[in-house]
Amino acid sequence: MKTPLYREAITHSWQLVWKHKMLWLFGLFAAFLGQMGLMDLLTKVSFASSKYTYPSWVSWPQVMQDLVSGMGFFSLSIDGWTWLVWLILILLGLCITTVVVAVVSQGALIDACAQSAKDKGLPSVSQAWHVGVKHFWPLFVLNLLKKIVMAGLAGAVGYSVLNFVLQSSGWGFLLFLVLFLLSVLVGLVLSFLVVYAAGYVVIEKYNFKEAVEAAWMLFIEHWLVSIEVGLLVLFLNILLGIVVFLGFWILFLPVAVVWFISVFTANSALWISGLLAGILIFLVFVVWVGSIFSAFVTSIWTYLFMKMHKHGIKSRLLHWSGHHRI
Repeated sequence: MKTPLYREAITHSWQLVWKHKMLWLFGLFAAFLGQMGLMDLLTKVSFASSKYTYPSWVSWPQVMQDLVSGMGFFSLSIDGWTWLVWLILILLGLCITTVVVAVVSQGALIDACAQSAKDKGLPSVSQAWHVGVKHFWPLFVLNLLKKIVMAGLAGAVGYSVLNFVLQSSGWGFLLFLVLFLLSVLVGLVLSFLVVYAAGYVVIEKYNFKEAVEAAWMLFIEHWLVSIEVGLLVLFLNILLGIVVFLGFWILFLPVAVVWFISVFTANSALWISGLLAGILIFLVFVVWVGSIFSAFVTSIWTYLFMKMHKHGIKSRLLHWSGHHRI
């Protein structure tokens, strides 16, 4: 087994993503599937366990009923129903297109990163895109299963929160604690399995069953390494949050200047224009940074997956402690 390659993976991935800016577009669409690793799990479980979430579980049926009755669905004319059906079809088409492009982009990113790791050069974007198209269905099923299981885990945690809030008993808290820990454990393993299975599908050309089985074996052999990489990426997410926060304040400065000018000139139109421009610029900044980071994280996981699969990687903790086996 090789010594930990985390710094090497970060350096290689950053150089690849920064030099090959076409990967940013893949990262933008792949981000719709959620980030590889722990972040998607932590976001869903923490949201479901939030004390601000449980009222929505209670009021959701009533909200839907009010929405349907308030929009007057049952009193629509023939033309109204026609426009509604067309609107639903257009939105459905946009959703399907987004999902297809997102899944293909994920496969293209994995292949591009694998090309770079093998050849130490810039990958072929067109080849990567065709590889993503070729492996669409296995990747789609992997992501779909992940979303279904994650939604189920979030639902279980949300139910336990609702039960605890309504009953406020020791058993309610115990149920919440057990379901929360179980959801984190299952989601943790699932997150790593999807990453590795996607790597086996795209890079090693395994079919779906073979990829899942190989991903499980790889996780068993590298479970501690997987957690270390997950925590490393989580730390990078924290740095990303700091960058976005600083970017917000930097981009807010022109808006503040416009606000002061609008106050002194009593020009409300100038203030509204400056505010809208500031929001638009900040949104563009967030999308830009998020696209780069999505491609960056995918590259890190792909690079380390290839090293785990080909040579094996020792845990950083065990390396520090002087051991050589898990």
